Amino acid sequence: MPISKRVHRASLKLPGFLVELSAPRFRRNALWTARIRYMVIIGVWVFALIGYIQGVLSISMLPFHIVAAVGISANTFLYFYLLRPGAYKKAEDYRRIIWIGLSSLIVDMVGITAIVYFSGYLYSPFVMLFVVHLLSVSIFLNLPLAGWSLLGIASLFVAGVTLLPKASQLPGVVMLEPSAPLAIFSLAFFTVCVGLMVFMGSFASNEVKFKTEELAETNKGLEQLIRRLEELNEEKKQILVGVSHDLRNPLTSVIGFSEVLLQKAKVDSESKYFLEIINNESRRLGRLVDDILDISREEAGALHWNMKVHDVSSIMEVPIASAEPAVEAKGLSLKVSIPASLPPIYGDKERLSRVVANLLSNAVRFTSVGMISITAEEKDKNILIQVSDTGIGILKEDYAKLFKPFGRATEQYDGMGLGLYICKTIVDHHGGNIWVESVLGKGSTFYFTLPVARESKVSTQSEEKL
Repeated sequence: MPISKRVHRASLKLPGFLVELSAPRFRRNALWTARIRYMVIIGVWVFALIGYIQGVLSISMLPFHIVAAVGISANTFLYFYLLRPGAYKKAEDYRRIIWIGLSSLIVDMVGITAIVYFSGYLYSPFVMLFVVHLLSVSIFLNLPLAGWSLLGIASLFVAGVTLLPKASQLPGVVMLEPSAPLAIFSLAFFTVCVGLMVFMGSFASNEVKFKTEELAETNKGLEQLIRRLEELNEEKKQILVGVSHDLRNPLTSVIGFSEVLLQKAKVDSESKYFLEIINNESRRLGRLVDDILDISREEAGALHWNMKVHDVSSIMEVPIASAEPAVEAKGLSLKVSIPASLPPIYGDKERLSRVVANLLSNAVRFTSVGMISITAEEKDKNILIQVSDTGIGILKEDYAKLFKPFGRATEQYDGMGLGLYICKTIVDHHGGNIWVESVLGKGSTFYFTLPVARESKVSTQSEEKL
């Protein structure tokens, strides 16, 4: 299973607000947090020691020694755990690192609370550490977690305010008396904390700046690539149109002369058989060339549409008549149900007939025994046409790709997979829909809809005839 999927599954077992943390960037940010944590722990310990030696802080240094030792030990474990080789090859590693990181945040909160508790409580000069901690969480982790941290810090402040009247009864609490040296010491520590916050903010700002510059360079490269791809695509269209035209001219001659030979030349049965193959295959190749030409013209917006009002039966009769010989040759039966009372449609007759011909051709091609049917009916101001067969059927997962360029449901039969894409292009242009329903091994039914012609279109065309 790919690592991305394994990570995703593992992350689902975590609370929702932690899902963002299961990304590789968490490692980089956690490493930076660990480095800054070293600076803060050592800096606070040094400040407390200076204040103790100078007599500014009338406190015991033992809690500071303990908090510093525990903090450095926990931070060292986290730092080297993040750096160990192969730490990110399994989804479980991400989950474990996330929980270790969150545990370190809890240790930080407990350590800061202990320092504040033993150095004057809410009058402690180290209260600013709560703000530094919150800022580091918001910068280096994710916003939801920062919100939860803010909630925790706010809870500590509320608890502190509530317990302040009883603080003198708690063991180890030293209520500092306001004094000028203490104010200077607090201001100095506050200034250092502000400097640290500015450093963290500039780090985040620089990271955003560098990422923005990288994205700008990437976008510039992508824009150049897109322009080049557009140029190549235009060249491809021109080549396709040119090659298709060059192929069409000799094919017309081959088809024409083979028909002349079939109709007028006195040839034996074997030669006639080969001439029929030449004629049929040339026509098939001609249809393929037409498909390529139509696709090229459609992409270029140069495809001409001859839109007029037509009876449904007039669109169906030629493709049905053309399919009958192939149906009879395979011993199949053909059922046709096209009521004469159907309202007319507005469209390109030749291309709509091509849709019907393509669907009938596919039905005959993929059906060995049974029946093929084509029906039309009016439904919700649309003409619904369906072509059904009792052939090999189509897997449901193959439905979508059938109507894409070169989409094929099976490799057992020849063809380029352009026919149904052309059908969809034509039907879409007429404002209709095309889809398929199938049961594997039992057959398929292709449906497409065409809007009924508006009265204004019918009236206009009738007046033109008059």
